[in-house]
Amino acid sequence: MGLNYEIVKDPILGYIKIFEHEKEIIDTPIFQRLRRIKQNTGAHYAYPCATHTRFSHSLGVMHIAGLFTECLLEKIPHVSEKKKKTYFYLMRLWGLTHDIGHGPFSHIFDDIVLKPIYSTDHEKLGAKILRECSYLPRYFKPEDDIEINLDEIASLFEVKAVDEWPLKKRIGHSDVNERIFYYVCRGAYSADIMDFLLRDSYFSGAGYGNIDWNRLIYTSYPLEDKLVLDTRGEEAFDSLLLARLFMFSTVYYHRTTRASVKVISDFIKEAMNKFNNFKEYIDKIDNYSKLDEDYLLFHTNMIDSTYRNQLIERKIPYTEYLEKIIELDITVSDKSLANILTQETQEKLPIELRSIDDKAFFIDTPKIPLNPYFGQQEDYIFLADSKEPKDFKPRRIWETTWGTLQRNVLLLRLYIHDNFLENKNEILKAFQQKREETHF
Repeated sequence: MGLNYEIVKDPILGYIKIFEHEKEIIDTPIFQRLRRIKQNTGAHYAYPCATHTRFSHSLGVMHIAGLFTECLLEKIPHVSEKKKKTYFYLMRLWGLTHDIGHGPFSHIFDDIVLKPIYSTDHEKLGAKILRECSYLPRYFKPEDDIEINLDEIASLFEVKAVDEWPLKKRIGHSDVNERIFYYVCRGAYSADIMDFLLRDSYFSGAGYGNIDWNRLIYTSYPLEDKLVLDTRGEEAFDSLLLARLFMFSTVYYHRTTRASVKVISDFIKEAMNKFNNFKEYIDKIDNYSKLDEDYLLFHTNMIDSTYRNQLIERKIPYTEYLEKIIELDITVSDKSLANILTQETQEKLPIELRSIDDKAFFIDTPKIPLNPYFGQQEDYIFLADSKEPKDFKPRRIWETTWGTLQRNVLLLRLYIHDNFLENKNEILKAFQQKREETHF
């Protein structure tokens, strides 16, 4: 590919190339703010070294997406070098910018601000940034005969399923369709998933991220509009699934991480009142470059916030008092389920405690999904059929080579605020009484 590039050293992936046109994005304030947004919200309160950022993750996804794309294109006949280079640069730009729309505290900002107030999410907001930010270039020329429009990258953020993927043409004179690149972005072993498992495992120290991502890339091949995995790579995929499962249970849903998420959520709700729902940052997209975690934590508007001081001083005031692991398959959201159980527990308290402060306890109901991508319902990967070289067989994600995994696991937890521990017996009794009656 192009010769005009710099290299940076990454502890996970080794040396990463950064081409001149990519540096034009990286050096802008809207991208540099990702240095001040942690990759794993709240995890550093349980794992002190998990302070890595969306910035380094974005570089990693760019690198893996480029390698993945190159490997797939090598297996497609009758594709010109210009076409191969165009796809290579396109998918790297997707990887570089895929998280540019994340607000402070990442998915919590989505759940509390972007989705309920603005009916959007960080991906759609990322598309808005690419289209409207005044200091981002509108198009790139990685090489003299190649031009990529930033609007084309933005369109890749706005899809939630393969049928919505905007790239649908044949690749060169082959029978392969551009839809194969959807799986590089959003598949069961996408560049995004592979990097965050590798990176989050490394920096947390959890040790579950030793996945053979190179094998997954090299044993995948395009077949018409599908990404097919050779059976020689199936166990590498199952290893990724298990790594993802254990990272959820031990890092992302660690009891201290989740208690911290509760405080962060209350902090963002308080900030919404002080910053008019962040309207000036979202409506005028250039202002969004100011909005990061340090900006909120150290803004004069928030200095007197109790939640802010708890986060700064790591005084998380919730103690976990009960945990149950339940296999289930229900459609109600985590938030709705938590609200239902909280209300039912409140109603079971002794009469004199039913007006107890909302901060006294909270019920956390995170679910560990085995579908590959948040919000997606793609239950299959496609395996090569050894009897028919030009055919494939679908495999449900959870039907591994070693047996069937549970589709959804619920971590049901009760947390009690440290200021209300004198009421812990009554709260526990009310919570457990309702749990015995519950229908799931």
